[in-house]
Amino acid sequence: MRRLIAVLIVLMMTQACSAVTLAEESEIENYTRYTDYTPQQAEPMGLIPGTDHGTLVAWFSRVGNTVFDPDVDVVSTASLQVDASGELTGNAQMIAGWIAEETGADVFPIQTAYTYPSDYDQTVEVGEGQDIDQAELKLAAYPEDLSGYDTVWLVVPIWHYTICTPLRMFLESTDLSGKTVYVVTTHRGSGFADVPERVQEMEPGAQVIAALAIPGNDTPKHRDEVLDYVKNNMK
Repeated sequence: MRRLIAVLIVLMMTQACSAVTLAEESEIENYTRYTDYTPQQAEPMGLIPGTDHGTLVAWFSRVGNTVFDPDVDVVSTASLQVDASGELTGNAQMIAGWIAEETGADVFPIQTAYTYPSDYDQTVEVGEGQDIDQAELKLAAYPEDLSGYDTVWLVVPIWHYTICTPLRMFLESTDLSGKTVYVVTTHRGSGFADVPERVQEMEPGAQVIAALAIPGNDTPKHRDEVLDYVKNNMK
């Protein structure tokens, strides 16, 4: 009898492991079906507390969602910058940092459960494919409670001329009703695209404001523009 119980336990554990493996494989296919690379499981950064717990800055960028090759070409890759300390920084990440610095807001990096390709063109392929297929991605972490925030800044890149899938997943997991939501985009010519409208559709109870559309090829030059907008709208 003990041997039979032991065998049953092993079988149950094996089935559970198989189910997890199948689920992981299915999630990974949300990336690899569009291009040939090996996604890695993301390391969640989670909420970064500020001093103003009534304001949240949520951002998505390739940095934080990509394991970059050591020789990644920042100059020719419009979505990347190097900050004053020499650290690789995403455009949206850089802008989010300016807003958080000015407001003292809490910061939430939007991270997918698996990483995007280091190669920019491959990332474009994955992002477009996920949008066309309306892929349902898992995030690496979810905000626990947004009820205390009156103001939310969403800082995101334009992918495939519309809302990027990671932001869509973030919005599907949250309720921003009653909050003022400022939308800030980084782009290569598409401005806001339809992102403010899409955010409003997904968050009908929020007041969504198209705040800033920043060109991704020269993001650092727009620091004063971002800070001026924040100062004038957060009085």
